[in-house]
Amino acid sequence: MKINRITTARIEKFIVDRQNQGMNISTIKKILVTLGQIMAYAVRHKYIDYNPARDAEKPRKGNTKKQKIRVLTPDEINALIDAESDLKYKILFQLAIFSGARQGELLGLKWSDVDWENSQIHIQRTFNNDAWYYTKTDTSDRKIDLGPAMMTALKKWKLACPTSKLNLVFPNKAENPINHNNLVNRHFNPALKAAGIPKIRFHDLRHTYDSLLIEQGENIKYIQSQLGHSSPSVTLNIYAHLMKSVNQEAACRLENTIFETSGSKMVAEKKKEVLA
Repeated sequence: MKINRITTARIEKFIVDRQNQGMNISTIKKILVTLGQIMAYAVRHKYIDYNPARDAEKPRKGNTKKQKIRVLTPDEINALIDAESDLKYKILFQLAIFSGARQGELLGLKWSDVDWENSQIHIQRTFNNDAWYYTKTDTSDRKIDLGPAMMTALKKWKLACPTSKLNLVFPNKAENPINHNNLVNRHFNPALKAAGIPKIRFHDLRHTYDSLLIEQGENIKYIQSQLGHSSPSVTLNIYAHLMKSVNQEAACRLENTIFETSGSKMVAEKKKEVLA
């Protein structure tokens, strides 16, 4: 395949396909390291203008206790947000949880990406390792739905947000994107500690978003589109262990659908049982 045709979506599909075929996760990771180096070389020499390996979801081990994704409970989410006193970082944490956007996508977000009318943010770029990258796939370039409380918080922050030459939603004092290390070490980790929450990665806020959508029964295709994964199979490969193993609500809904739309004896028998 020509190097300029290798996209993040193709890399993620490669990862899923190899894992489904039983390839060892360490082997896949070694391949991805080499691929990332090749892509970085190509960027430096102007063969391509973007490294698609950067945004690809990394392979994960199967459903074992040691590999379970750490997500926050609703109480922990509220405690984390309350523990941060700086409004900018409070809104940043809140948006990370309620959008599931990656850290680089949040740091690269501009006010022009906020759709106030439709309550959405448009992910079009990322800021990682002091460099800008624009999305190269249809699935990464996406619009994420936000609730009214999150939109109200963003409006409040817009009024307080200092202007920046890049029109950033979360600029630093020099009007540039926030530095990753400063974000984590000066604000995220201290907020976790103040809230009494065991240390987690900033990326786990994205996992929290996904797990809560799964728990409330959202369609996997919708979740995939909001996360920007290349396909639902990528989402399932990462989060399948969060799916309910027991779901009586689904079984009851199925029975109700059949009983209420069928004129068979089953309906009559069910009514008799209820009356009895």
